Amino acid sequence: MPPRTTNREIKKQYLIVCEGRDAQEFLKTYLDSVSDTSPNFSEDIQIINFGGNNELTNRLKLLRNDDNFDNIKSLLIIRDAETNFESAIQSIQKSLESNGLSVPKSPFMWENGTPKIGFLLFPNCNAESANGTLEDLCLSILSNAKAPELKQEIVYFMDTLKEKYHFKFSRPFKTKLHTYFSIHDDYVSLKIGEAAKAGAFDWNHEKLAPFKKFLSKMFS
Repeated sequence: MPPRTTNREIKKQYLIVCEGRDAQEFLKTYLDSVSDTSPNFSEDIQIINFGGNNELTNRLKLLRNDDNFDNIKSLLIIRDAETNFESAIQSIQKSLESNGLSVPKSPFMWENGTPKIGFLLFPNCNAESANGTLEDLCLSILSNAKAPELKQEIVYFMDTLKEKYHFKFSRPFKTKLHTYFSIHDDYVSLKIGEAAKAGAFDWNHEKLAPFKKFLSKMFS
């Protein structure tokens, strides 16, 4: 079976183009985890990491020049909303337009074309855009039943460091998630993709239901 996470050339007819290696490994593990109920997710979708957000336009250009591009039936772009989801939406739309591809009016919408095009934003991966990142999504789907209480303790710990010792957390979403990883022997020092494989996340979480439904429409 052709590899699903190669960045070098197009191997499959259904393609996800995502931001960064963490997202690539997270998505690969998710697709594999639901293969019992959605085998085409695992077998038929290829995942390509386009790098940083400013690299999306060039990555799409490279894909368009691939000999197999005309064989793609559906292409899905996924990136972080970060601190301004409206700006993230406009950036994706501009990248698509500059490459002569169909441009969905909003996330969670498929636009017919050759290929069919859709895009999603972390953390929500649904029609309701919000600021945030993959790490925020990960924090909301932790598999540990005590995760809500543990997250509260982590926030309290971070607040204490800020108030008493004047710590500044430039990326609090990363600090929260990796602090959570660090207090579990199974996840300590792991990256998101590695933690995903180790069982850190609940792939059947209700928050992922819209995402799964949207993915299924790649094949219709």
